[in-house]
Amino acid sequence: MIERRAWVALLAAVGLACGVAALVLAAPANPFAPAEPKPHEPGPRSPLEPARPDQPAEPGEAAPPAPAAEPAGPEEPGAAGAGTRSPDLDAAGYARLPEPAAGDKEFEEPPAEVRVIRGRLTPPDRALEVHLVERMLDLKVPVKVDKATGAFEAKNLRMGTYCLVIRTPWGRLEGVDLTPRLSPYDALIPPTYRTEEIGLPVPGEFTDEDRAAIRRIVHDVKRYENKVTDMAISATPQTACVLVELLMDAPFHGRKGDEITWRIEKWYYDKLYDAWTTFRSTCLYRLRASKAEWQSWGWQFEPKLGGLDVTFGMKGPIEIAYEVPAKPTREKGLAGSTYPPADKARTW
Repeated sequence: MIERRAWVALLAAVGLACGVAALVLAAPANPFAPAEPKPHEPGPRSPLEPARPDQPAEPGEAAPPAPAAEPAGPEEPGAAGAGTRSPDLDAAGYARLPEPAAGDKEFEEPPAEVRVIRGRLTPPDRALEVHLVERMLDLKVPVKVDKATGAFEAKNLRMGTYCLVIRTPWGRLEGVDLTPRLSPYDALIPPTYRTEEIGLPVPGEFTDEDRAAIRRIVHDVKRYENKVTDMAISATPQTACVLVELLMDAPFHGRKGDEITWRIEKWYYDKLYDAWTTFRSTCLYRLRASKAEWQSWGWQFEPKLGGLDVTFGMKGPIEIAYEVPAKPTREKGLAGSTYPPADKARTW
């Protein structure tokens, strides 16, 4: 009895499998499957339709004309038979910008006699060596100073933001750009496109409450360095830039002897919804050195010698009159008497 039931179950399973297979084979094709491509079968062409070069002529019709050869264009760089092309470079070795369109005065570079920074440094014997730096371009422009009068002039400058650097008997006096702008390229925006958010000063007053709010952010936030100094603040009612010295002279991992770490940075702040917030930061110099050696350097940072914008809309040369101090002060940097290793410590 059991053997008979087993045979019946087996036959039922085989029958079910055969039925499923038959249904699958008889089912229509998947409606979502992509259609098979069909060969192109052009239909009869209207007598009013001209024949195309790639289409055969109808019975009794003349063959279509062959396509005309395209005129030869200028050779592309790297193409077969193309000559070597070198870009048009200016005196500094940079590729020249394309000439502005006729009548387009917005992007027209100021004339060479306007792109000038000049002035007078007194007394002249304290300006041993002078040059201009454009940090975004990593550009250094030597400046010759008259030994009798202290007058100097740098002509035909490239557009950018310059700072004056002076080698003095006690060390280095360096201009620093503290213009409170959100982008270092704001100065290069043509006047027509400047707004209060980009390029134009915001009306209003930077109050003592604003200054206190920014100083709280600088000093109350816990940092790696144990001594943080805000050396200078330049601000509008909407943006601010702070020159900050960060010193770590407490014991730290890997310290050898009296080593310290020291940084000079610019911190930018933006006022949003009546609250000051950190926007970005830029490190100018950083180094790790003996504290005794660090204390011997004379290195001053002067906002009056920085932020010299050579840009669109200039009406005349930039004029500077500055008295070089007889000795450095701690409020503006390091108050030693030897020249610092600025090229070793710079980050730009």
